Amino acid sequence: MKDYYESRDKQIIPFLLTQPEITFIGTRLEGSILYFQFSPRNICEQLANDFISRKAPLVQPKDLLDAVEAFRDRIFEMKDKRMTYDGGF
Repeated sequence: MKDYYESRDKQIIPFLLTQPEITFIGTRLEGSILYFQFSPRNICEQLANDFISRKAPLVQPKDLLDAVEAFRDRIFEMKDKRMTYDGGF
């Protein structure tokens, strides 16, 4: 069993990036799917469940927008790398 939390959810990832008790570990690319990894797993799972059930802690709008931008930047960065490696532009 993994000792970290992994997600590809475009709503949960930015939310987790805003949480002070969560550490962003990195990413893993599987085919064309980019997974974001966080630690500790148990807190991430609880926060993700709280998020889905609308019981998550409130987040400052600026912090959330910054996290969405960081998430988007990472996605585009990986797409650019794939195009380079796959013989794209």
